[in-house]
Parts: sequence; C-alpha cells; structure tokens
Amino acid sequence: MRKSIVLLLGLIFLVGCANLSSTQTVETPKLQEPTQTEISTPTKPAETQAQVLSATAQVVSTEELDLTQLWSYGLTSIRTGKSLIEEGGEHNFDESLISYGYNLVVDREGNILTPGGAPLHGGEQLVITEEYQDDHNLREYARIYTIMAPIRDTILYHFEETSKEEWLAVTEILKINNIKTQDAAEINGRSILSTEQVYDYIASGNAEGSPVMRYLEEAGLELKCLAFVDFDFSNPQGANHCEDHDLAVESGIKTP
Repeated sequence: MRKSIVLLLGLIFLVGCANLSSTQTVETPKLQEPTQTEISTPTKPAETQAQVLSATAQVVSTEELDLTQLWSYGLTSIRTGKSLIEEGGEHNFDESLISYGYNLVVDREGNILTPGGAPLHGGEQLVITEEYQDDHNLREYARIYTIMAPIRDTILYHFEETSKEEWLAVTEILKINNIKTQDAAEINGRSILSTEQVYDYIASGNAEGSPVMRYLEEAGLELKCLAFVDFDFSNPQGANHCEDHDLAVESGIKTP
C-alpha cells in the first residue's frame, strides 16, 4: 500500500514538471546586428573651364596627311615669311561643335583667342562653353572661324581632292556677302584674286604662296568688317581695310 502511494506521488510530480516546461518559454536574447557606417564617396573636384576647353579642343585627324604631296608644301608667304602649311596646322573642323553663342576659339595650347584683325594661323580649334557668351564680337569671332577654317583647310590641305564645284560650295557664304567676287585683271604672284581665280591659279600648277594667303587673310578680315561692332580695324600704319574697300561695317554676315 505504501509503495503504491509513493509511485502515485512520483507520477504526479513528473506530470507537473512536464506541464511547467510546456507553458514556460525561455526568451533567447537577440544579437544586435552591427550598424553599417555610411561611407561617403569623395566627389571628383569640379573641372575648371580651362580643363573643359582643353579636353574639347583635342581633335584627332582621321587620316595622316603627307604634306610633301600637297601643292602648298614648301611655299611661304612673302608678307609673313611663314610656311603655308605645317604639321598640326590643319583645323579638322567638326561642324557638330557649332552652337552659336556657346563657342570660343582656342589656339594649340588651349588659350582662348579674343576678337582681332589677325587671320587664322593654323591649328586653332572651336570649343563649346557652358555659359552663353555675352560679348557680340566674341560670338562673331567664333562664327567666322566656322566659315574660314573649312575654307583654309580645303585650299591648303585638300586642294588636290577638291573639284571647282566643291570649292565654290565651300566658299558660297563669301559670294553671298560679296567678298572676293571681283576678278583681278591678270593672275600672277601679286594679284588680288577672286574666289574662282584662286582655284584656277592653284590648278595651273605654278602657284606662289602669297596671293593665296592674301586671299585667305582678306576674306576673313572682310567677314569681320561686316560682323564686328565698335571695333577699330586700323592697322599700325593707320590704314583701315574696311574703309578702304567701302565695306558695310557692322551690317552683319548674310547666310544662305
């Protein structure tokens, strides 16, 4: 009898422990996830305008020219004594860069060129700026570059592959503005040649450098006479090309 009671009490104890373990939950402490420290990536320093211009000005020619095969090789201008062509002198002008009011002209070192009467010397490039250029003459100077750079490259570096019809198409804007339309009485090394005559002169195979360079220099200058405002075109000797040739100063460049 006593043994039965002991067994019964033991059974009751075990059942109670089982019920206790089933109802009591032990909370496991959660491990705190490490916080992620935000690392800011350093921003690139803002490019200066000079850097942007320099990068834009790097134009690579799609093909190398053999200067020795050009009609202009070895010729010089009597006025300046400089060669008509040289390595790096071609402009390789890219029309996709044209954005009137947002263009500047730079030299080979990337220096910004300001409006003046001097002609293109070779190697200058057109660049795009983020800000609109408020100065009228600065805008027109860049515009005249877009006219004269292709004309200069065509006649000095690509004449052999250019037909007369193509030449007249490249120079059409000069004709529209009545620039270099008057023929010289005779064609020689001291003539002031018209657009058509300068092509025929080179095609003759006996061309000298000076009449061609004079053609290019005066064509560019006369565009400036039309385009620039409040600009003194007098040279150091006091002569004024615009007045001497009765040009319509400040009248603006006519376009096709």
